[in-house]
Amino acid sequence: MRNEKTVSLVKCEGYGAAEVMGAVQESIRLLGGIERFVERGQKVLLKPNLLRAAAPEKCVTPHPHVVLAVGRMLLDRGCEVVLADSPGAGQPYTEVGLQKVYAATGMDRVASELGIELNFDTTYRDVPNPGGRMIKRFSMIGPALDADALVSVSKAKTHVMTAMTGATKNLFGLLPGWEKPSLHSRMVSTRDFAAMLVDLSELVRPELSIMDAVVGMEGDGPNNGSPRKIGAIIASADVHALDVVEARLMGYGPMDICTIREAVDRGLLDQGFKDVRTVGAEVEKLIVPDFRKPSTYVPGKDHEQGKLARAITRLTRAYALRPEVMIGRCIGCGQCEEVCPRKAVRVDKGKARFNYGACIRCYCCHEMCPHDAIALRKSMTGKVLAKTVGGRAR
Repeated sequence: MRNEKTVSLVKCEGYGAAEVMGAVQESIRLLGGIERFVERGQKVLLKPNLLRAAAPEKCVTPHPHVVLAVGRMLLDRGCEVVLADSPGAGQPYTEVGLQKVYAATGMDRVASELGIELNFDTTYRDVPNPGGRMIKRFSMIGPALDADALVSVSKAKTHVMTAMTGATKNLFGLLPGWEKPSLHSRMVSTRDFAAMLVDLSELVRPELSIMDAVVGMEGDGPNNGSPRKIGAIIASADVHALDVVEARLMGYGPMDICTIREAVDRGLLDQGFKDVRTVGAEVEKLIVPDFRKPSTYVPGKDHEQGKLARAITRLTRAYALRPEVMIGRCIGCGQCEEVCPRKAVRVDKGKARFNYGACIRCYCCHEMCPHDAIALRKSMTGKVLAKTVGGRAR
């Protein structure tokens, strides 16, 4: 049985098609071969990190040759491949928006060369997450739910909120459109945000994650930083183990990264990372010690929202479904009050009452109510926003 926390690290000096193909093939061979992750005939979602419509040289998104190489291996394995992502930054999740992103990032050319489907389905569905510590329900894009397997292609970048974006953070793109800034607004500390991301990673568990770390992004990523060569392709079946290696290459201590700390707290990683085994190149020889960190980064300290972010929070929080008490069913049992992580609900005069200013829309109350007395509904403002920003619930 393969070690799920094995991480392959392969040197790759540039984006020449042949060099990238060789590095990607070697990274997966070191893990036991593509056949260890996907089966013939499976429908596979190939999910690159397509944050926005940016040219490949901006290093905002994975280079097309990396995505092309991964897609080629999946096709050679006999899989049906669909390329999909929901762009970030609160961009509308619409067909027109997706067309712009695919064209700018080179993904339309990748799909054309491989002969695979580019996703334009903008539907999404709610998925229960009973095992989540922070979030009990996620909205997720249709192609992610329709696929048999998920293969993630991330980009090595810094991040002004989470210090680093990697394999774990890439899964955030499985959520539609404004669902992402809505979650940002509800998870106001990096600790809560990391807990939400680890909840998501435990729910979806990609079969394989590959990272483009040939040229990463330093400074104020994940959008406004600068390209910086690292010279590697990284791959693993475990998103947290991959992120440990990425953090080291970028000059972080792994425990500087909030999602890695959360994974350690949950027992998903050993605190000393003795369970993370690297094969291929030596990590120490590829570390970039002066990799420029975000201006917001303070080792060991959680990122806090600024004034502008707090103002946006008030708007985007309105987008999310909010819990509402069905008075006729509520018997005031207090289960919702007991499970709420933010003490945003209390029983008063025999009925549950919500403080929506404190509510983070984690839906623990809805999940745990034994009397089905809590409904999830959009406020009037939320309904207007939902119509404006695109995406269709299914």
